[in-house]
Amino acid sequence: MVWYALLALAGYLVGSVPFGLYAARYSHRRNGLPDARAGANVGPLDLYRRSGSGRTLVGVAFLLELVKGFLPTFTGYLALGTPGAVGGGSAVLVGHNFPLFGRLRGSNSVAPLLGVLLAVYPIVVVILGMVWTASMAAWRYASLAALVAATVSPLALAALDAGGPYESWLVLAAVLWSLLTFFAHRENIRRLVSGREAKINAPVDEVRRGRRVR
Repeated sequence: MVWYALLALAGYLVGSVPFGLYAARYSHRRNGLPDARAGANVGPLDLYRRSGSGRTLVGVAFLLELVKGFLPTFTGYLALGTPGAVGGGSAVLVGHNFPLFGRLRGSNSVAPLLGVLLAVYPIVVVILGMVWTASMAAWRYASLAALVAATVSPLALAALDAGGPYESWLVLAAVLWSLLTFFAHRENIRRLVSGREAKINAPVDEVRRGRRVR
């Protein structure tokens, strides 16, 4: 139990590192823009569309978020098997949504979830990539595509019999991870319902008027 507790603590602390926040601050300082958005813990896509950051910085932020999800999960798997991976992945996603270093205000980036799934069962990430792409092509809403992919993730794990004897644990954990994704996208869901969510191809000015990034 001590090892599980240490893994959970380490996973939460790693998940709490707000790479979107640091990238947004760096972007605004580099461009000489003392904007309030520099204090926002945003996801990579928000960082690109709302704060004027370059693609290189956004790509680095996405990669760091992905690694943030992967490392605690894979470490848990190496140390404790599938239960360790489930524990580490759950801890890192809780930290991502309620970051200690980000005033408990997480971003809506799904990169950590992809990192967790990459460590648990890599083929699922390929499936979710196809689901995300198809959803984007159909509706042109990045947030909706992320929500659809999150919904499919536990179904895909169950269909692939991932986790072996711990399949039920893994699928239940994936349901929790999907719920955390929906919680992180609660503002996007409100805008989707009200018709105010900006599509992926919307002009930048329209995207910035859609909501104030907090």
